[in-house]
Amino acid sequence: AHAFGNTTLDDLLATLADVSDTDLRAWSQAWLQTSGVSSLWLETDADGRRILVQHDPTQQTPRPHRLRIGLYDLRDGRLVLRERIELGIDQERTEVDVPDADLVLINDDDLTYAKARLDEKSLAAVTEALSSLEDALVRGLVWSALWNATRDGELPTARFLDIVRRHAPAESSIGLLTGVLANAAFAVQHFTSNAGRPAERAAWLETTWTALQSADAGSDAQLAWARAFAAASAYDDARAGDVRAILDGDAPLGLPIDADLRWMLLTALATTGHADAEQIAAEHARDDTATGRTAALRARASRPTEAVRAEDWHSAWTDVSLSNDHLDATIGGFRAGGRRDLIAGFYDEYFSRIRSAWSERSIELAQRLVVGLFPATDDLTAVDAWLAANEDAPAALRRLVLEQRDHLARDLRVRAAQPA
Repeated sequence: AHAFGNTTLDDLLATLADVSDTDLRAWSQAWLQTSGVSSLWLETDADGRRILVQHDPTQQTPRPHRLRIGLYDLRDGRLVLRERIELGIDQERTEVDVPDADLVLINDDDLTYAKARLDEKSLAAVTEALSSLEDALVRGLVWSALWNATRDGELPTARFLDIVRRHAPAESSIGLLTGVLANAAFAVQHFTSNAGRPAERAAWLETTWTALQSADAGSDAQLAWARAFAAASAYDDARAGDVRAILDGDAPLGLPIDADLRWMLLTALATTGHADAEQIAAEHARDDTATGRTAALRARASRPTEAVRAEDWHSAWTDVSLSNDHLDATIGGFRAGGRRDLIAGFYDEYFSRIRSAWSERSIELAQRLVVGLFPATDDLTAVDAWLAANEDAPAALRRLVLEQRDHLARDLRVRAAQPA
């Protein structure tokens, strides 16, 4: 209809309406001209009716959804599909005919874009038998529901991590496993309380070590768990001897110890004070490549002393010879191991530096500094004060600071929501 011409969204909607006999303008307004994601969950009212609730704090008008609800029963310790119910909703609250089941999975088959919540009975079922679900898509939807509820502060972080410890070692999809491992590590460092974090770090380290030992030799899962173990070892040195043993050749059967994994393991040792500059130099001589030089810089910058972290801080802001990768390595070393005791003293200086860095450095380097060195404080006072005092700052800089503020606000909100 518009070959070789310029078109608008209205042109597309009109053409689609012509061929489908469906007016899509309301759909477009609800889906294409709004932001945010809807949350869906089931409630039971006082009369025993099942109500499918749609909520989105950014939306005044509910979106239309076409979706399926999967009903799964626990049989001999396995979750088995009974049936799927297909329906459409366009209201905030819709009465639905959904029978009881051990697992009620809203948005089964992933037909719509929404955050689906699990009820308490469903949470109990997946805690017991998530890994028994045969369909990788279904497992992915459950993992996604668990993670979304965790990062929204609705599911206790400890409960999410317990489910990961139970079922991630049995996850057969490498795509799902990689995502779950990343989410679990993030949850440990960002969503646990300050008091509870050491215990969760220790538990996560043991999970990664045990799963590494039991993973199939030479499998993608074995390598994923090895990387997770190396990353966890940078926060807890209880397995430092095992890390050193792998580097010295005593690795699980079939595990490919390439240069990247060796650097991850050695950097973990450096971060916890179990590898010195001489050992890092020896590894650098073994891998004298561009990536090896960057990795060696990261390892040296990760050593847990005040002098090293002060040097990292100074170099990041003032050494204009650092490449993009070397700046990332320096910043990564500064933050290595979550050692706030070594770096919190620099937080106040951050806000006095970012405007000059933005004007003096390239956009790419300045962005890495603003994002990578944003202070992990216990409140929003400092960032809010900077935003209030710098309304005239470049829009791109303010956007980055606002985004980092949102990430910090989520961390603080989720931590505050954890059970005492």
